[in-house]
Amino acid sequence: MNHRLLILLPAALVLSVGLTGCNLIAPLLNAALPLAGVKFAFSCMPEHVMVDTPTGPRRAGSVTAGDVVMGYGGQPVRVLQKHTYLESSATEFLTIRFSDGAEVEVCGMHRVAGVRARNLKPGEIVAGRRVVSVSRHSGEKRSCDLLTEDKGYRIGGVPVNSMIEEMHRAAVKGVDGIRD
Repeated sequence: MNHRLLILLPAALVLSVGLTGCNLIAPLLNAALPLAGVKFAFSCMPEHVMVDTPTGPRRAGSVTAGDVVMGYGGQPVRVLQKHTYLESSATEFLTIRFSDGAEVEVCGMHRVAGVRARNLKPGEIVAGRRVVSVSRHSGEKRSCDLLTEDKGYRIGGVPVNSMIEEMHRAAVKGVDGIRD
């Protein structure tokens, strides 16, 4: 094995290669590369978004696995996983404002009450709330998502679906197979 190549490989891969041999590199890369494409399709929510918890709103970036948030169904649920991502300055996020003052900020692929954010239009009713406006912005440095004990979590009282399981399915089946 060319030891100069080791410098280019991530530490976990180097450890795996050292323990099991070079024949492990291709399967690891084949497993990891589809996930990179999924991340380009999904960007989740900016870390500064306030997620509902039983004790009041909390910055999504500060939530960790094991914490309790208000779940998709409106009841307290545990966070099972939190995924955090670095974003390109060009990554686009949507801010959806509702007639009751609630506001949800997510990527266009994220689901708000089961509906893709990119498909929401002013005047539509989502989870019993009327959409007043949908605006786009970029420049976020990090995003995250939470996998909870139910279908997601709440932002400003609005049910928001976790996208972690959908991203996993897309990685397995291919990004082109994502349904709206």
